[in-house]
This record gives sequence, structure tokens and C-alpha cells, in this order.
Amino acid sequence: MTPHRSLRIGLLTGGLAIIGGLERCVLEDTEELVAAGHRVTVWHRDPVFPRAGEGLPAFERLGVGLEIATDPRFGIRTAVADTLRFVRQGIRLRRSRPDVLWLNRPEYLPFGRVVSAVSGVPLAVHLHHAPNYRRLGPIAGGRTRFLAVSGAMADAWAAAGAPRDRITVVPNGVDPADFPPPTRADASAARAALGIADGVPTVLYYGRLSRSKGVVALLKAWGRVLESSRVRHRVTSAPAAGPAAPSPVLVLAGALYTDEADAVRRAVDALPEGSVVLAPERDDVLTVLHAADLVVVPSVEPEGFGRTVVEAMSTGRPVVAAASGGTGEILSGEWHRFTVDPTDADALAERIVSALDEAAHDPSLGARAREWVATRYGRTPHVEALLAALEAHARR
Repeated sequence: MTPHRSLRIGLLTGGLAIIGGLERCVLEDTEELVAAGHRVTVWHRDPVFPRAGEGLPAFERLGVGLEIATDPRFGIRTAVADTLRFVRQGIRLRRSRPDVLWLNRPEYLPFGRVVSAVSGVPLAVHLHHAPNYRRLGPIAGGRTRFLAVSGAMADAWAAAGAPRDRITVVPNGVDPADFPPPTRADASAARAALGIADGVPTVLYYGRLSRSKGVVALLKAWGRVLESSRVRHRVTSAPAAGPAAPSPVLVLAGALYTDEADAVRRAVDALPEGSVVLAPERDDVLTVLHAADLVVVPSVEPEGFGRTVVEAMSTGRPVVAAASGGTGEILSGEWHRFTVDPTDADALAERIVSALDEAAHDPSLGARAREWVATRYGRTPHVEALLAALEAHARR
């Protein structure tokens, strides 16, 4: 790894709880920065841990400074009071004399800009998702640099008003060692934990169970998958004269929120009993990944990056994903054939059937997927790019 000067980094975030891919990325990046000898102070506002000195054990284990920040939300009706709070936060932060402020919630850009201006510390805004603002206007100025997790996010934020020459693409990365391919015993045990027999074609979606993530669209397409004669007769290695091929199973693993629950349950109930397995949200995703033959990431709203895509490919699982956003960028080159418009139920079903077929008959597919992730989306290239961007923007 290229040597970098030691930095004092003020990390501005929302809460410490690991509730999604963004929070996991922040934790992993912080761990890498600390391991590289940089001093990180995490400024957060976590209602679960409201007192100074408290935080999730994962952050405490890293030995980073944990400081309670003001509420970073900004509203037009409360603009004056919010700005005053942000000014006071900037004064507090100035006393700790960081070299760079690293904002990981771009929706809190007004907070970051005021804090940066008052403290005199340059601001690096990590663009993990699509813009929260139709027009950035003056809040994109000052000593601000943007780190986009994909070219798609760089384009989206530039279209909203972020200066294109101030945006650096820093793709996310995962450690392939954390997502190893399963042995045959691993796969069998993972399936048993979900109540799925060996030999059953298994498709996995994991993440938030919502319309925007494409879950309802996936369930609509799943009915067409079940009707496909190719699934019934070609996507297994069972001999033609043997027993009928087992019907495939779709595993949905993730949190089901109240406002989405009825739509998801109705879509599940419309499908044959036993064709969908609902698994609870879990921190350990290896079990569900090891149980799967194929992973689907059908986000209707474009993903900023597509962490689930690289996690799944690291375990040797092929992925069918939306052609838009960060997922479409990851699945480039030979993997482009696995992309699809998730709102087209017939096309999504066809991609799933084709990918299951290929996974069943091409034993080299998993190794190629792992190599693709390791060389392009591993931790080393990601951390190198992140450190280079932070160092280039830090005050001297």
C-alpha cells in the first residue's frame, strides 16, 4: 500500500447502529483508517446511545474518539435555529483541530457545509446514494470535495449542481476473505438452516423488503419463473428419466417495515405455497449466501453502489441485478448479460432462469465472479483510493 501522511479525520455521521450497507461501509473504512495509523474521531447523534462515551462495541473496539454531535437535520422552517446549532457544532469541532471532515450522510450536506465553514476544515462528502436535493446551489461550494461510490452517483450529483471537477469516484470494496465460497458441507448446512433440501434451485434476495428495492417486482417475476418449463426441466442435473426436477425456491432475507408489509405479503400469498421462504434480517449474511445458487438485486430506484452484488460474487454466486446505477457498473464486461430492467417482469424472469441454468452447467462461473470482485472491488483498491482522496483534500 502506498505510504500516506498521518491524518486527523473528523468523521461526521448519523448513528452508529449498523442498519444497512452504508453504515457497514463506514465501520469498515474507519477500521482500515485506524489500522493505517490515522486518528479518527466519530461525531455522531445516535438516539440509542445518547451519552458521551457510549457507542456500538464495534466502534469502541477500534479505539476511536466518540463525540455526540448536534442533530444534523436541516429544515426550511427551522433554518435559523438549525444554522445556529450547526455554528455551535463547528466551534466545538474546531477545537479538536482535524485535518479533514468526512461526511458520510450526503443528505446532511447543509450541516457539513456550515460546520466546515465555521471550523475552517475542508469537507469531504461521501456520495453513497442519489441526491437528496434537486438543486445544490450554494451548499455545494466552499472547501468541499465529493467522493462518489460510482460513476452513476458522480453523474447524478453533478446534474444536481455539484461541480464535476470536485467529484472523485471511489468505488466501495469488500474483503473477499469475509465472503468465502462455501464447501459442499457449508451449502448443505445453510440450506438445512432455511428448511431447503439439497438440489432445490435457490434464488436469494437479501436487504430491505420494499418496493423501491424491487421486492414486489421480483415476486411478480417469480410467478413467471415458476411457470417456466426451462426451470422444471433444464436447470438441474437430474437425468431425463429420473424424478421430476424440484421447483425452485425464492428466499427473501431482510427487514419488513410496516408501511411495506401488506404489499409484500399480498405478493407472497399470490404465489404457490412453499415457493417463497421469508427469513429474518441478520448480520451474518453468509448463511443465506451459501444456501443460494443465484442472488437477485432488482432495485427499482438505482443503487448508489451495490454492495450486495460484490458480496454475492465474492462467495462465487452469480448475480442478476438492475442495469441502472451502481449495480449496472459492477456488472460490466462479461457480466453485462446478467443485468435487467427489474420493472419488466418477463425480462427479469428470463434473466433469472438463464442465470440459474448457467450456474448449474458452468463450474467456472463462481471462480470468475470471485476474481472480478477481488481485482476491482477488493478492500485494497478501495482504501488506497479513499486515503488518496482524503489526503489530497486535507489542510496542510
